[in-house]
Amino acid sequence: MRRTLALLALLAGLSLAQMPAYPENTLGLGYAPDRGVYLQGSLLLPFAPLGIDTGLDAQVLLTPSPEVYALLKANLFPGLVLMDLYTSLGLGLDLRYPFGAHLGPLVSLEIPGGALSGSLGLGYQGGFHLAWGVGFRLYLEPLALEASASDRYPFLLTLLYLW
Repeated sequence: MRRTLALLALLAGLSLAQMPAYPENTLGLGYAPDRGVYLQGSLLLPFAPLGIDTGLDAQVLLTPSPEVYALLKANLFPGLVLMDLYTSLGLGLDLRYPFGAHLGPLVSLEIPGGALSGSLGLGYQGGFHLAWGVGFRLYLEPLALEASASDRYPFLLTLLYLW
């Protein structure tokens, strides 16, 4: 019985070690100079039986008139390599309040000590709308510092806690 438990613990550890850079479990605060303070987090979703890693990213603008952003993502090609750098390609569904919805590709490229990421989406927000986002994340385990820009804000600096 002990051998079986040890083998299961080893297999669980190896499977967790194979998780891609995105999605991740995070929680943090961000600041956009023209918008204010954002509460930001992300969470792995338990849809691994489908054979893909899935996650949810969320941001809430902490003002009297809040804005909420949620990105459901599926990491479709987690094991790509570009010039010896780990690359991930996925699909995201971006949902926003006030109402907006976009669907499009997500890409991340791990570089030593960090990651570059980008997203693009077509959808609706008060009419036909193109959503986009780019970001850089510097890992300072268990913290990360993220600088990003998107169609929602020109610049956002976020400090995240990773677990």
